[in-house]
Amino acid sequence: MSRIDLNLTHVFLALWHERSVSRAATRLALTQPAVSSALKRLRQTCGDELFIRTRHGMQPTVHAIEIAETLELTAETLRSTLSARGTFNPASSPRSFIIGTDGGLDYTVGPRLASRLAADAPDTTVTFRTLSPATLDGALERREIDLALTVGGVTRPDYLSTSLGSFRFSCVWNPDYCSLPDFLDLPTIEKCRHVLIETALRHSTFDHRLRDMGVNRTIRNVVPSFGHLPAFLRQPDTVAIVPDYIADFFRKTAGLTSSRLPDIFGTPGVRMLLPRKSSRDSGIKWLGDLIMEIGVTSGPDDANPAATQSGS
Repeated sequence: MSRIDLNLTHVFLALWHERSVSRAATRLALTQPAVSSALKRLRQTCGDELFIRTRHGMQPTVHAIEIAETLELTAETLRSTLSARGTFNPASSPRSFIIGTDGGLDYTVGPRLASRLAADAPDTTVTFRTLSPATLDGALERREIDLALTVGGVTRPDYLSTSLGSFRFSCVWNPDYCSLPDFLDLPTIEKCRHVLIETALRHSTFDHRLRDMGVNRTIRNVVPSFGHLPAFLRQPDTVAIVPDYIADFFRKTAGLTSSRLPDIFGTPGVRMLLPRKSSRDSGIKWLGDLIMEIGVTSGPDDANPAATQSGS
């Protein structure tokens, strides 16, 4: 045991989850050569290749599969034990966290969280990972992410679920290509050309409500993410229906304009999910508390994130 570097456990688990040296390096906030060197030491220690490079990524060997669960449990036990007594100091900690998000929540939480971290935890690294509602639950269970921000209905008894507020849907459009009123009625919505986010093809609450009312909007483009919208909205009479926090982000950063929609689509909730087994981790608890303080929607003064509201 005296010859085993326990830090190698974290490298093994990063490779186990990412199946890529480069992605493991990003996850660990290390360089690729450092991860490759650690993998070499792991192979020497275990007497096995552990991960074999294929065209589908770094695939685990039989021995790696056998030891993965044990190492996961060991790392979790060490993390919980060492964090239980409040050893996390944000001012000096070099720790890395991974936050999983769906619904474009990284667009609103990310920049303001980064601003707070720069001031309060300058050596801390946070990676945002975009997930679909269907894959978020599994990512939490496998500890691929430390906590999740979601607009979906994922909930389990072994998760701590905290409300971060709610949102409404808004319509965004480019004023150079459209001229729409501040409020859109259903006939106007139906006449417009729409750009849809790919994940909304199956998970769009908005479209379910429209169809129930006999309204079908015209989808002309389907794009991978919210970040693609500004470029695709440079077309005549083209709009996108997005959460109001996304509309607010694009009004401030991309010169888009937004219109209100009929108050018939409800106010979906935003929740933060944290595995109960992580609740003793003082670092994750600190991060969760900071996210609750920052909230989801932009407040009246973006320069002072503490003044932002936690719901819309």
